[in-house]
Amino acid sequence: MKKILCFLVSLGLIISSIGNAAACTALLITDTKGNGYKGRGWEFSLETPSMMTYLPAGEKIESSTPSGAKGKKFETKYPILGVTLAALPGVTHPLFVEAANDQGLTISINALNGSSAPPVGSDNSKILSAVDIGAWVLGNFKNVAEVKAALLSDDTQIWLPAIPVMGNRNFPMHYAIFDKSGTGIVLEFMNGKKNVYDNPVNVMTNGPEFPWHLTNLNNYTFTNKDKNTGQLGKLKLQTQDAGIALTGLPSAETATGRFVKGAFYVNYVRKANTPDEAIVTLGHIMNNFDRPFDLTVDGAGGEGDGPRGHSLSSEVSYYIVMNDLARNLYYIRSVDALNWTVFDFNKLKNVTKMKSVLVADIDKSRADPYTLFY
Repeated sequence: MKKILCFLVSLGLIISSIGNAAACTALLITDTKGNGYKGRGWEFSLETPSMMTYLPAGEKIESSTPSGAKGKKFETKYPILGVTLAALPGVTHPLFVEAANDQGLTISINALNGSSAPPVGSDNSKILSAVDIGAWVLGNFKNVAEVKAALLSDDTQIWLPAIPVMGNRNFPMHYAIFDKSGTGIVLEFMNGKKNVYDNPVNVMTNGPEFPWHLTNLNNYTFTNKDKNTGQLGKLKLQTQDAGIALTGLPSAETATGRFVKGAFYVNYVRKANTPDEAIVTLGHIMNNFDRPFDLTVDGAGGEGDGPRGHSLSSEVSYYIVMNDLARNLYYIRSVDALNWTVFDFNKLKNVTKMKSVLVADIDKSRADPYTLFY
């Protein structure tokens, strides 16, 4: 506990003094039977004390309103396992930035600057702070269809609190939600509106808004089929090897480039026949979004996926997550590890109270990570 508190204090001081830039990629593949497998990378310009948190079913959560009054109350129906941050003021539960429940539903929050939500009404029992969206979605719903129906109703009204460690921006995030059937939606708050989009390519990165990324895919109408020969005038052309089909894919690590690359990987890589094969396939895909130190370096100042500080910074994949949504398996690998640590929901069912452990400690306990929770 002392180690976690120390890290949380350090996080607040570091981010508030030098700023941050965050870039993340979330995507989902399916196997030949239609089962879903989700991958997500967390890229940040400084190390954050990310924690793995298990929230059992039956947890009572009370959100807040913009005035600080008590907001929407709910009790979780399903257990939740995921990566959290707890450096937000006035929040009783950690912020789930990447998590899943035991029903095969998963959520990822990725940076989206300029977010703004519609005003909430006067019924505090309907008002939910955006920092509680992850717990609300995963604690109450089994699949994307249920989440979509709830988001489109007026029973829950979401507001975006200003986050001090993010430069007092209104919670600058959007949400990728997938389920084990391979269905996905994106939730965004832009221009004072709540928008719920179907996700036809099962990819989400960062800004601009999700519809922009889909429109941008019209610039990439080529497929994965190599064209190895051609002719310019009288000169006959022939490639030396395979792979020319992807010449037009963006090489940049920008959100727009990663979205296009993600769409190609998700929709062209061969579907696996078994769950184990699918996880191996997903692992290979996620390796293409794994950023080591100083692959790209940002100068002082400027704007990216977050406000930058007064010195050089480099976005790094501090951890990557994979979810086998049908078998309730949660894989995680930090920047300090080559191998994956796997958590099985069934082996956590006897954890009766919320428990958080540092992701860094999971690397050290890879042989039996469950000891951290018991």
